Amino acid sequence: MNRLPQLIVAFLGLTSPALAQQDLQTIGRIEAEFDGEVLSQTTVSYLEEGTKIGTASLMTVSGYTNLSIYAAEGQPISIEVMHTNSATPDPTSRPLDMTISYFPSGLTPHWTSEGAPEPVRITFEQLDTATDTPYTRGTFGAVLCLIAELGDEADTGNCKPISGRFETQLIRD
Repeated sequence: MNRLPQLIVAFLGLTSPALAQQDLQTIGRIEAEFDGEVLSQTTVSYLEEGTKIGTASLMTVSGYTNLSIYAAEGQPISIEVMHTNSATPDPTSRPLDMTISYFPSGLTPHWTSEGAPEPVRITFEQLDTATDTPYTRGTFGAVLCLIAELGDEADTGNCKPISGRFETQLIRD
């Protein structure tokens, strides 16, 4: 599943001057360890033209439910989980696809689990999607491989492990 277009839009949105002027509300955290560095980042919500937007969101379209968790600062981590056949996935639901990415210095170079030699591992300790205020908490682990330039394939000869946890409210798209 190629998430690059969504990640570009999210990254550009998170770094835009318009977002910097928004009244940001912290709605959660992502904590991870990558290449010996400990990362602690927040997820946020804000109003855009009267609509609540979140860097952690839940969207259901045509039988698929996509859970997206993006950090809202600095060197963003991205966690993407797609479910099918359920508008309200829970911790026992089996995802169709999962992707983790890390952007230590902008869009490129960046690290992704797409094409990595090992599958992503995400454990949902809590995944409440059938409530008015969706919420999730869990752990993740993956091997991330370097993408040096936009449009390049992941370099499977240059991969590093990432592990961490997340806890956040989800905003419905």
